[in-house]
Amino acid sequence: MCTPAVKQRPNRTTCKKIKSLLLEVFVFVRIYLDRLIDFVFGCYYKSRVQIVPKPSNPIVIESATALAKRIREQNLTSEALVRACIDRIKQVNPLINAVVDERFEDALAEAKQLDERIRNGAVSSEEFAEKPFLGVPFSTKESSACKGMRSTYGLVCRKDKRAEEDAEAVRLVKNAGGILIAITNIPVLNMWQETDNRVYGRTNNPYNTTRDVGGSSGGEGAIIAACGVPFGIGTDIGGSIRIPAFKCGIFGHKPTGELIQTRGLTYRTGKEPSTIMSAGTLTRSSSDIIPFLKVLLDKNVNRLQLDKQVNVKDLKVHYMLSSGDSKMSLLTREMTAAILKVVKHFEVDLKASPKKLIVPELKYGMALWRYWLTQEANANFARDLTDRKGQVSPIWEVLKWVFQCSEFNSGAIFNLIGTYLPLMNEKKARDLTKQLKDSLMDALGDNGVLIYPSAPWSARYHNTSLLRPYNFGYFAVWNLLKFPVTQVPLGLDSEGLPIGVQVVAAPYQDHLCIAVARELESAFGGFVPPFSS
Repeated sequence: MCTPAVKQRPNRTTCKKIKSLLLEVFVFVRIYLDRLIDFVFGCYYKSRVQIVPKPSNPIVIESATALAKRIREQNLTSEALVRACIDRIKQVNPLINAVVDERFEDALAEAKQLDERIRNGAVSSEEFAEKPFLGVPFSTKESSACKGMRSTYGLVCRKDKRAEEDAEAVRLVKNAGGILIAITNIPVLNMWQETDNRVYGRTNNPYNTTRDVGGSSGGEGAIIAACGVPFGIGTDIGGSIRIPAFKCGIFGHKPTGELIQTRGLTYRTGKEPSTIMSAGTLTRSSSDIIPFLKVLLDKNVNRLQLDKQVNVKDLKVHYMLSSGDSKMSLLTREMTAAILKVVKHFEVDLKASPKKLIVPELKYGMALWRYWLTQEANANFARDLTDRKGQVSPIWEVLKWVFQCSEFNSGAIFNLIGTYLPLMNEKKARDLTKQLKDSLMDALGDNGVLIYPSAPWSARYHNTSLLRPYNFGYFAVWNLLKFPVTQVPLGLDSEGLPIGVQVVAAPYQDHLCIAVARELESAFGGFVPPFSS
């Protein structure tokens, strides 16, 4: 009698080999699909390239602290500086569409009043010391409340809204002597990788107007890079400071989480129990980061060690070339070379050579970020799209968008669909978050930094983020961990677009990120203007 054959189940080794092979095929296909996307969009945009012109007044290129010093020493008047910034904004904004509301006349009046006080000796040395940005113009994103100015959040249903009072961050910078001059463009509700909405339209990159500026502080990044203002306030919930800083070639610092007051930032009251969002700094010079950050920290300034001297040679430097997440595009050769350039620099100068870090849990970064985003107080994107007066129907909105009848753009629709995708299990998400944080804390300690990729490539053509929506995961993972990160520019790539790296440290070690940023600026030149000198 014949015994029936027993079907053999593939063993674990075979399954792993099959899985590895499928992953290799997926990566191969992904690489060539990314190239095809860039080729197709490049054919459409290639004849439309523009860059911002050189400014007629060179003072707009200087850093905020340098300008404040010149005003303090009476080598420059605040009025002259404000007027130069106004002229520059008027020159570049028709090209990049970064500024969406302004207070030019009020800013000039404030500058003239200050100049009069300085000439009369009414401004004491103590006041100059207490107000490090006295007389220097700044801007902020439209979602940061500025009294009397537009406050739409990119929503058509809020197109007539104006803020009734300043956000706390705005108030603090004004108290430090800054003169608010303008507010800048954002994606709808700050929730997309490209700055575009139905109220104000799209913001263009000053290095190449066919390229995007990132989001959500995209208007800020663009106007600072174009030398319209020397510094500005950003907010960051998933890379919203660092993505525009990277794509516009400037410095962006997201501080250790929950140290800066959030009142007046989008719908926030400042009384929320916990958040992965933080306000932070956008500047053209690393020297502006610490004085600016001190202003925003206010009463929490002593919780960081911003005045502590850092000997960069004593630091433990780690680096990574990938997150391990297969949903995100691989780095181009130029982006990989940028990180290795930094590694090589530190190989020469450090007491201990940089080490490549392996953290397997990082491949879950995007899934974890999505989970923690849902834990934000009052988080409900479908409700926020109605200005919290109802809730939109995803199916109905998608249909309206298909027939070009929706008041929401593509980024908002994609976000809306995304909110209905399944989330990681709560227990798994919390356990993995703890494992990830513990692994990184063990590696970084109180004297280590991680050189981490900013993006697979420099700024891409408008709307291509819709076809590769997960790439902002390189930035987002640091929000859920609430680690401090500084985005550092490293010059331009072969297309003339900015590239750079993120410098990450453990919580409350912001001074280490910033010290490395200053070192890299000194070594590689930092901000490169989008216009020829």
